[in-house]
Order: sequence, then C-alpha cells, then structure tokens
Amino acid sequence: MLPKRNKLQRLSAAVAAALLLPAQALADTGAVVESDALEHVHVRETAKQHTSNYTVPASSAATGMKLTQRETPQSLSVMTERQIEDQSLDTLQEALKQTPGLYHSKMGNNATGDSNFASRGIPIDSITVDGKSKFFYESNNIRRATNNLDSALYEEITVIRGASGLANGGMGETGGTITLTRKQPRTQSAVSIGADLGSWRHTRLNLDANGALNSSKTLLGRAVIVSDHGGDYLPRSSRHNHTLYGVLAYDLSPQTRLSTGAEIHADRSSGSSRFSYLTIAGNEDDGFAPFDASPRNNSSARWAYSRDNSSEIFASVKHEFDNGWTLKGDYSYTQGRYEQLSGIAGPFVINRDFSGEFNADFGKGRLKEHNFSLKLDGSYPLFGRRHDFSAGIGYLQSKDKLSVYRDIDLPIKDLRRFDGNIAKPEFEYQSDGFENTRNLTASAATRLRLTDRWSLLAGGRYTRWQYHYATRRNKFADDTRTSRVFIPYLGTTYDFTPHLAAYASYTTVFRPQVHALDINGNPLDPQRGKTYEAGIKGAWYGGRLNAAAAVFLNRRDGLAVKAGKIDKRDYYRAENHTKNKGWELSLGGRLNERWLINTSYARSKTRDSKGNRIETSYPVHLFKLFTSYDVTDRLTLGGNVNWQSQIDTIDEYAPKEPAARAALAQRAYATLDLSAKYRLGKSTFVSLYAENVFDKKYKTMPDIHVYGTPRSYTFSVKHTF
Repeated sequence: MLPKRNKLQRLSAAVAAALLLPAQALADTGAVVESDALEHVHVRETAKQHTSNYTVPASSAATGMKLTQRETPQSLSVMTERQIEDQSLDTLQEALKQTPGLYHSKMGNNATGDSNFASRGIPIDSITVDGKSKFFYESNNIRRATNNLDSALYEEITVIRGASGLANGGMGETGGTITLTRKQPRTQSAVSIGADLGSWRHTRLNLDANGALNSSKTLLGRAVIVSDHGGDYLPRSSRHNHTLYGVLAYDLSPQTRLSTGAEIHADRSSGSSRFSYLTIAGNEDDGFAPFDASPRNNSSARWAYSRDNSSEIFASVKHEFDNGWTLKGDYSYTQGRYEQLSGIAGPFVINRDFSGEFNADFGKGRLKEHNFSLKLDGSYPLFGRRHDFSAGIGYLQSKDKLSVYRDIDLPIKDLRRFDGNIAKPEFEYQSDGFENTRNLTASAATRLRLTDRWSLLAGGRYTRWQYHYATRRNKFADDTRTSRVFIPYLGTTYDFTPHLAAYASYTTVFRPQVHALDINGNPLDPQRGKTYEAGIKGAWYGGRLNAAAAVFLNRRDGLAVKAGKIDKRDYYRAENHTKNKGWELSLGGRLNERWLINTSYARSKTRDSKGNRIETSYPVHLFKLFTSYDVTDRLTLGGNVNWQSQIDTIDEYAPKEPAARAALAQRAYATLDLSAKYRLGKSTFVSLYAENVFDKKYKTMPDIHVYGTPRSYTFSVKHTF
C-alpha cells in the first residue's frame, strides 16, 4: 500500500495534467477567448451543433417551448452525442453518471441492480422520451431500464434540475426530470460501424445507418443495432444485451411529416442479483463490527438470473402551418415481459459472529403501456411584439401484472465464506398482483416579451393521476388512489447584455410515492410543496458556450422518511415542513475551436421541521468536470474528474455506536478518467478510455457493499462510410 500522501500526490499530478493541458495548448496557440475570436466557427447545420459540441443551441425540455439555455428560467444539464462518444459511455446509466449535477447510486450490479439518480439531493423518478413521459414514479422499470438501455439510441440527454410542471408529465417533480431525445433520420447518407473491447470480457458491436431512401429525399430512414456482452466486474456474472431501433420519416407535403418506428430490447444476465451484503454486523446487545467485503465480492447465488424483453412501436405526425405554427401528435405502445430469480446473501441481518441469512425470491410480470400526446406551439403578435405560446394534452396508461411467489430464507453459518454455491430452492406460487397507472394532463403556457430585454413565462398544467394496485408490498390489499392537481408555473428572464441574463421561476410540487409504505403497508400520500429558483445565465459564441449560477429553495410536505422495519421491510412516515436549499454553478460548451468543457458544482441540504439534516445518503457537495482538447487535427485528449462529499445512512432507527456509524458511511472521494481519440484516415477513429485510473474503492450506497467500477479500460474503433 502506498502512503496516503503519495496517492494524493499522484492524483493531484494527474488531475493537473488533465486540466492544464488544454490551458497550455491554448496559451501556445495564442488564442483569446473573446466573442470575435470564435464568431467564425462554422457549423454546417444548426440542428447538428450538438454533434461537435458539449451543449445544444436550444431545448424545449424544461418549458415545452424551444428556448436557448439563456432564455430558459431554469437549470439544465446536457449530455450531447459528442461527449457520450468521447467518454465511451455505452449505456444510459453510464451517460447519466457523468451528467453534470446528477448523483448516481445503485443496489446490486450493473445488469440487475436498481439504479437511483438524484439532483439537488432529491431522487429523480421521471423520464421523458421524445417529449413523452415514460417509466413513471419509482417503478422498477425506470431503475432497471437505465442500467441496460444503450446510449447509441440518443443524440441528446438533458436533465432538468428542479421542478417543472410544464414538461414532465405534470407532476412537478422536485429533483428534476431526465429527457431523452432519440436519433432521427437525416438527408445525408452515412453508415457507421463501431466495436468496443474492454475489461472483464466486454464486447460491443454497433451499427448506425442513416439516409434518404428515395431520389426526392422525401423518405428518410435510420436504423441502430447494438449487441453488448460482458463488462461486469463481479465474478460469476454474465450479461448479454441486444437492441434494435428503426425509424422512417416521410414528407407527406413540404409542411407535413409522418414518422414511425420501433424499439426492441432483449436483456439477459446470470449470476447477479439486485442487492448485496450489508456493511455492518451485530446488534445493540452484542455490539457492532464492520462487515468487510471487497468490491469484487459477489453476494449472489450462481443460479440467479434475469430476463427482460420489451418492444415499442411509435408514430408521430407534425404539420407546420403557413403562419409558422406547428401541430404535433404522438402515439406509442410498449409491451414487455420480465422474469427474475434472485438469491442474495446477507441482505437483511448479519449477526456478530458473521452468520446470517440467504434470501431468495422469484417474480415475473408483463407490462403494457399506451402513450398519447398532442402539442400546438407558435408565436403571435400583441402590443407590437411577438410572443410564444405552447399547449398540449397527454394521456398515459400503464398496466404492470405481477406473478408473485413466496420468498425463501436460508441460514448461512459464515457469510465471509459464501461463494455462490447454494442449493436452488423451489418457490411456492402465491398470487397475481398488479400496478395500473393512468395519467391525463392538459397544459398551456405563454412567453411574453414585455420589452426588448424582459420576458415573462406563465402557464400551468392540470393532471388527473390514478393509481390502482394489489401487490405483496401491501399484503395484496386492493386499493385505488386518485389525485387531481393543478401545477402553476411562473418564470421571468431579464437580459443585462446580449450575453448575460438573470432569471427566476416558481412552481408547485406534486410527487406520488407509491412504493413508500407506512407501517400498515399502505402507500403514503403524494408529496406537495413549493419550489423557487433564481440565477444568472451567460451564453457566448452563438450559444456554443453556456454558463449558469443558481440558488434554489424547495419546501415539501409529506416527504417519506424511513421510520423502521417490519417483516424485513422498511416502512416510512410522512415528514412535513421540510426544506431543501442550495446553489449550483455550471459551464458547458466550446471555449475555442479545439477546447470543449462540461463542468458543474452543486451544493444542497435537506432538513426536517426541527432543522435536522435528512436524506444523508445524498452528498452535500458534488463536482464534475469533463474536458477534451484537439491536440492536432487527428488527436484528441480528455480528462474527467468526479468528486463528492461524504454520504452516510443515519436515520431514526440506525445504530448510534461509533463503529456502526463508521460502517454506514462513505467518506469523500474523487475519481479520475482519461481518454484519447485518434483519427486514422478520413473517417476511421480509434479511442482508448480509462475509467477510475487510480482504482479508487468507494460505495455508492453507504449501507450495502455495492461499489463503483474499479479501474477499467475500453478500446473502441469506429468507421463511417
């Protein structure tokens, strides 16, 4: 073991090299970061700016209106296609892990574990795909889907930080919303083939074909095929994922486009489960001791497996009227089947002598989802100025049918000797359960240009949300929860200069928490509250470089707080008058023609009505930086630094003994990733990406032995015809 000082010196030197290289190169070239120094940067198509940049020219993710980041009265984090490729981020989970301002934790491994994403110390449970809400409200679908959805499908990943009732299904999610934009066909024909080879027998093949299918270029098509295998650092585990995506776009007229397509996934894994060992052994009577496990200890039985199949068909029609207004209708139908056999050692209790239990469970189910939306937007004249308007309706119906089997608990004499070899039990069928959700929304908003510098955005969304359930979580109680809520939204921006603006926004909070059950097994009522945000935004070089500083305050009632355990299940109580506040800094885009950057710092805390900090499993401080520099016309080097402050699991029923508290904490840590990309010939690229260069050992959740990826390498080659 190297002394800590030497490790710190190595880390400092590497970070300095990664960060100072672009600065030195900039100095060597004599470039000056001024407006007139970059105005000559040529972008062939405005719609493609993000393919060569770390920012986007405009986005409708937060408000439903196509606004630049400076015009949007809310914080955004953007992961573009260029950054995804530069960092070899193969899955949606990996891309979100590197998104500025977003915190990631997980239970279990990458294949079958449940992912958890949070912004401002608040979980994010809402995802939209091409403007339509998906994976609603704490469902296992969102958590598992983010692990295995391939990033090759997306040209843009945007995270709205903070609540927005205008564009996320009408819920006013406090933490924010993840918005995904899938790749669309383009007129310029191109076929790219990529291959990845990485640590732990990771192989990945990717085909992306795009272009016009007729001579008039009124029929366009695009297809993406991905086959991904291995790549999990846990021994005895395997993973096989296959993805097929295709879309056709046909111009019925110069103003009307019809698009239709399909997305298919087939995921298989074995030797892995969705949880892991606890980090602590013992009890209040016998005392506590840390239960040590290495990052590569696999708590799963060898026979554990999961199978997930899903398919989606979608269609949209978009018409542009002569006056510039557009009307767009979307429909999608998704169906899926999943089956999971899990066997986990030490998930609930580890005794002082390191004996414990082995828990096995089996479940399967079917998912069906209908999703419809209709949106109208445009501009109108009033008092000598033009103003923006957007309105829409949406309907989501999701049916999840569950086949439930009785859990089995088996004793294990010494968890330290567990090697995955344990007899596979027989499972007794109990009953079928279900979770059905219906969500109807209607929204409208307008952006008034009151003066040349001052704009006001006002609107709201009405939501009728219904949840009907009968699951083992509540001992098969059959119940229906219905809520009708109006979410107002008010935002304003003021331009100090053509490049600098101040903004403020206000909205209310409504967040279902259907999987937070009270002591009787009933879901808690939805969270409600208010959220405020204000800040300053800057945009330079035609929107290719964006900076922002923000402060925020969230007040919530009904927040689910862990209150104890019953029958090995956590139960919760509702905490009122909670307060979440903090501030953020972000910078993303192009500093000059060769230097790209995407970085953020966030600070947030959540306190209860008595001023005590809660939600301690999320870091107070979070810093991310990725930068790349084109050293030559062929060679690009990049570096990525992630740092976060301490996290711990200190709640109302956690042990207070110092040894126990230490075992339930993860100290502050930083990781460093490095990348190099080289162009061979005109259209062939090879790249090398090294993750966690110094092999930092860290837990993403302090109370279970689930670790971040150890040092790993990925070699990639991509050729475009």
